[in-house]
Amino acid sequence: MIRTSSSKTAREDIAAAVFNICMQVSNTTSIVLVSQERSGTLLPGIGSGLRASYRKVIGYVFIDGTLPVPNQVAPPNSQWLEHYFDSVPLTEDWPNAPVIYIQTKEDSAVWVEQVKVRGWKLITEEVKSAMPKAISFIAGEIDKN
Repeated sequence: MIRTSSSKTAREDIAAAVFNICMQVSNTTSIVLVSQERSGTLLPGIGSGLRASYRKVIGYVFIDGTLPVPNQVAPPNSQWLEHYFDSVPLTEDWPNAPVIYIQTKEDSAVWVEQVKVRGWKLITEEVKSAMPKAISFIAGEIDKN
């Protein structure tokens, strides 16, 4: 599960996540990146960093997450958001693996329209039952290729 740190910038969080994952996961192991809430903005950068480190990212899962947007900029007078909108650029090939959005809260409905527009898989149930479905979906997509 990807988490953010309130004392670091998004780029520092991305670098730390890539380093930690690379130290714990061999380059022959498939990786599914999972984020919750605001840490979702970090997934493209982490995925890119892992690919550059010869790790295989096979899927992305957002749990009630904020979706990444190209060149996000924090609204004026919202210093607490600046960490999450640190203008981390999206690579042109993102997403390079299946994406699943798990919605468990009503306040994440703002992102559901974007999930549908992007053609990503949407699961609207509790995490405990949704995660096995998300992993099965990712595995099925890999089998197609």
